[in-house]
Amino acid sequence: MKLKEYLEELNQIVSDYPEVLEFEVIYSHDDEGNEFQKVNNSPTFTKVSNLEDHRDLELEDEEDLKNCNAVIVN
Repeated sequence: MKLKEYLEELNQIVSDYPEVLEFEVIYSHDDEGNEFQKVNNSPTFTKVSNLEDHRDLELEDEEDLKNCNAVIVN
């Protein structure tokens, strides 16, 4: 999912249900949704070696935004 799509979905949720702005943000720890945790980190940019993989992505040490290709949301 691209950040644009993610943001559009979040904006739609807030538009339909503005009260959710006061809700805590959590994430599913595994693919099956068996464990949940609170989001504690702000989004950051990174470079991922192979975005075709869906699991165990390898991050590269990259500080230059022009070389980044992903946003870490937690």
